[in-house]
Amino acid sequence: MEDASILAVEATIMRDGIKAAVDLEFKHIIVEGDNKLVIQSIRGEVKLPWQIQTIIDDIRLFTEQLVSINFHHIFREGNTVANWIAKYACSSQASTLFSFPICGDFFFILIDDNVGRTLERMTAC
Repeated sequence: MEDASILAVEATIMRDGIKAAVDLEFKHIIVEGDNKLVIQSIRGEVKLPWQIQTIIDDIRLFTEQLVSINFHHIFREGNTVANWIAKYACSSQASTLFSFPICGDFFFILIDDNVGRTLERMTAC
C-alpha cells in the first residue's frame, strides 16, 4: 500500500477489522475511527469519495451480517495506535511492522495506549 492514500488505507483497515469480527461471528460491534470522512461515508452523511467506494461497499455488505454496528468518530489523539499503523502502512517500511522484535516506536505507542495515555488535542487560540 505504499502509494495508497491515508483515506484508502484507513478505510481498508476498517473493512478488514469488520470482516475479522464477522468471521469470528461477533454480532454486535462498535467501530471507532479518527478519519471523519470514512465514518461519514459509511453512515451515508457525505458523498462517497470514489477512491474508497468499493471498500465502503464491502463494509456495508459485512454489516448486513451483524445484529448491530455503530460507527463513531474519535479524534486522532485518542486513536494513536490505529493512526500510527495507517501511516506506517503507507511507508516503505510496512513489511517490518509485525516482525520481531517489535518496532520500538510502535512498542511505546502500544504501552501508552494500554495505560490510557493520550495526546493533548491542539486547538487554535
